[in-house]
Amino acid sequence: TKTQKAATKINNMEISGFEFFSDFDSGNLCKVEEVSVNGNEDHEAEFQLWTKPDCYQTEFQVGSTCSWFHFGMVGGPPGAMIKFNIMNIGRQTSLFSQGMRPVCLVTSESNQWKRITEAPTVTVLEDGCILSFNFRNPNNTEKETYLAFTYPYKYEDLQQTLDDIELSFCEFPLNFTELKTRDSRELYFKRETVIKSLENRNLDLITITDLNGLEDRFEEALPDLFPDEINSRAHTFENKEIIFVSSRVHPGETCASYVMDGFVDFLLSKDNELAMKLREKYVFKILPMLNPDGVARGHYRMDTRGVNLNRDYENPSKKKSPTIFAAKKLIDYYHSLNNKEPISTSKSSIFLYIDIHGHATGKGIFVHGNHSENTDFKVETSLFPKLMAINDPSFSYEKCKTTTLTVNDLANGTNLDGCGRAYANRVTGLAQTYTLECSFNGGENKMGENEEYTPETYAHFGESMAVSILDLTESNPQSKMSETPVKNLAGVKSWVTKRIKAQEMKEASRKSALGSLLNNLSAKVGSQTHENIKATEVDGSGHKRGRRSSGTI
Repeated sequence: TKTQKAATKINNMEISGFEFFSDFDSGNLCKVEEVSVNGNEDHEAEFQLWTKPDCYQTEFQVGSTCSWFHFGMVGGPPGAMIKFNIMNIGRQTSLFSQGMRPVCLVTSESNQWKRITEAPTVTVLEDGCILSFNFRNPNNTEKETYLAFTYPYKYEDLQQTLDDIELSFCEFPLNFTELKTRDSRELYFKRETVIKSLENRNLDLITITDLNGLEDRFEEALPDLFPDEINSRAHTFENKEIIFVSSRVHPGETCASYVMDGFVDFLLSKDNELAMKLREKYVFKILPMLNPDGVARGHYRMDTRGVNLNRDYENPSKKKSPTIFAAKKLIDYYHSLNNKEPISTSKSSIFLYIDIHGHATGKGIFVHGNHSENTDFKVETSLFPKLMAINDPSFSYEKCKTTTLTVNDLANGTNLDGCGRAYANRVTGLAQTYTLECSFNGGENKMGENEEYTPETYAHFGESMAVSILDLTESNPQSKMSETPVKNLAGVKSWVTKRIKAQEMKEASRKSALGSLLNNLSAKVGSQTHENIKATEVDGSGHKRGRRSSGTI
């Protein structure tokens, strides 16, 4: 878990001996008001708090609610029970009805975030919700205490993590001649700034592989990208496919960063047999934070212009959406990196694409893939999710699907063609392009019992995701497939194929039954219309003469 550094307290909100602040990376608190408390209540102090909507007080402000809150406080009576009412949380009734609890960091007691003790209550409003919860003030009120929607992961945290990794490789040579003298299994790491965000933060790209296939050439310095002209680009590698992984396009989905941390830490394990195998086979291209400005500003979903960047892949501009502009260019470049034939006829150099997200309503961890009517495409799409389910009990194969569009989405004209996985699929033709979704709250364990997720849960899944990549080509010497009824990859593929064909038959039967029903209804309507026409006759003078009813008039 990341530790919270003491914040610079600017424009603090002081009230009745308490001091509230959110002037730090990923902080979000707009206003605090005290509520009077009578002697019959279960708390000694009560406050109403409002969050800042994304792009607060700009022309791009998004509504009046925001689910993400993250603030610090000091002062107040030691040990007092405090009731907080977050007055403008977005519509999160489903999430909190599952047992979701906000998190706290009491710096006088620990450097670890944890969930608060008591379950919150939710009051539904016309526009959003009120989230209410009790929290006991620590005994030491001079040191900062922090409260947040869920486990924070700041832009500063990422920069510190990458700085530490980079420092451990500070003596790594870039000279090809010297590199070729080293053990081919030695780890290769490269950090680059692809582009600067609108507010001049880094879009980091990290490359992880080993020295197998190392070539005496560097990747291209693509137009409009890689502003650091002093340092060379990463090396190219012969006959190595690329795994492209990104995360944090939505700032509030912090669990994505913990999954990414676990994934990267595993890949950097120098002596782990499976990590070594992954580095031998693949070059990993990783964009750990696609929306650094939104993260730093404490947004929940949008960038600083009020744009959902995961709908912007179709035609992003460098001026308005520089990080997605860069991500799209990288997908295009790596797709054709090792191709000797025309792009239209050659196989993609990208083997797998994963964009990591958090999810507010779904339980567990699951993926969204791309929709197709082709059975082989469906099977290929479903293989990797099934392997992840075998490797980690947190992953729910049953919740995976190939479209995220709801009836409301269709009615509102929502277009998923602009999301990362859809764009990667169109460029590469791969079935294995995914949005990985992780519940903010938790899922079910092996026993079917509810399990609350922690940063450690997410990081462990990141490891499992890495191991599952080896299973896709039966390159995992420690595969768990042999411990299951499917036994091997062919068995997994057979299981998935039978399931998909059964679903296709069920859907065909449903459509056939619906067609028959509509035909019957149409026939009945036609018959009724014919009877109505016969019931109305026209006499020779042109006046209508209704047929006498058998009933009384």
